[in-house]
Amino acid sequence: MFEWHIIRFEEIDSTNTEAHRNLANAREGTVWTTLYQTHGRGQYTHNWESTKGLNLLATLLLRPEFLPANKQFLISKCTALAICDFLGTLGLAPRIKWPNDIYIGPNKICGILIEHQLSGNKLTASIIGFGINVNQTVFRGAPNPTSIALETGKECNVESLLPKALINIQKWYQTLQKGKSGKIDRQYEALLINKPDYEKNGNIIPANDLAAAAGPSGA
Repeated sequence: MFEWHIIRFEEIDSTNTEAHRNLANAREGTVWTTLYQTHGRGQYTHNWESTKGLNLLATLLLRPEFLPANKQFLISKCTALAICDFLGTLGLAPRIKWPNDIYIGPNKICGILIEHQLSGNKLTASIIGFGINVNQTVFRGAPNPTSIALETGKECNVESLLPKALINIQKWYQTLQKGKSGKIDRQYEALLINKPDYEKNGNIIPANDLAAAAGPSGA
């Protein structure tokens, strides 16, 4: 179980980039969050669109040294399941689009970008970035976005949502620490909307492979 320590910014280039800058000294459970990212990143070098102050943008640092490098996708599974559980508390019915997008019906509500650092065959750090569309209702370039406000007809206090999301990440991370990977796999697969893609490609994500860096200076 990690204890979180939240660092807040009004504006920053990217919370994942900030995590990389502080990776050497930051403790497990450090969270960087911001009202706006000038260079927000999504999966496969995509940009992340977000209007200032309307969405939840955060990065969590974990140090899952107990987990072999070839099991790194379990971190992604735990994160996706946690976000789904969190959104479920708001009355939504989220599903997972492999590898790690969260959808409500045909529309995307959350993106996850996880970058790992390796030492030999062990994970030394997992930088878990996630962006949840909260109060934004107008999107310029995203092809199929939705938000909590669009789905529920209600606005939320964005700042108050972060601890609720982190509680759910704690829960699934603890499940992983206890060695219950089978439970994680079953729950993840039950929520997939594109299971054939997952079965075809397995647990190895090219983007995660590219992001994984060997040694303390690889990030």
